[in-house]
Amino acid sequence: MVLPSRNQSKPNNPIFPFLIRAINSERKDIMRILHSLFRNKRGVSEIIASLMLVLIVTSAGVVAYSYSIGAFSSFTSLFQLGTKQKEKQAQERFAVVAVWNSSNQLNLTVLNYGQIDLTIDTVYVNSTSVASYLSGRNTTIGKGVLIQISFTSPVAIQSGSTYEIIVVSTRGSKNAINWKS
Repeated sequence: MVLPSRNQSKPNNPIFPFLIRAINSERKDIMRILHSLFRNKRGVSEIIASLMLVLIVTSAGVVAYSYSIGAFSSFTSLFQLGTKQKEKQAQERFAVVAVWNSSNQLNLTVLNYGQIDLTIDTVYVNSTSVASYLSGRNTTIGKGVLIQISFTSPVAIQSGSTYEIIVVSTRGSKNAINWKS
């Protein structure tokens, strides 16, 4: 194929005019379609527009309703779980009825006088958590049952001193006593 020089206005190739005619023909078809689209000034009827609006608003309402049902049900179940835990904690009652020691070992007698069974989780002596339990920790205490908890005191026990002993259950109920050695 020979390329036209700058001085030539038309190429020597016979296919080129055919391409120009085909492009012009397609261009006229496209222009005719566009002209008919823009020349027609009629819009969507009021009934169709109203139905489309109702459909859009209904769809948005269904989406909002579905989301809110899921969100409220999860909130409700969390609330019920928290309420049930508080109810169990309120039914839990226990008391430290006796404390005695031998050297640095402390012994507690705990009475469960509540409506449900409980388990002792932690004991604090003067706000220091006990690390070494000998017996009684994580043992379920039935209703009306006494249990002995033995542990090594986290603080040195001195005769005649007063110590605050706090016993905590697994549900978070607490019983505090002041014990004088």
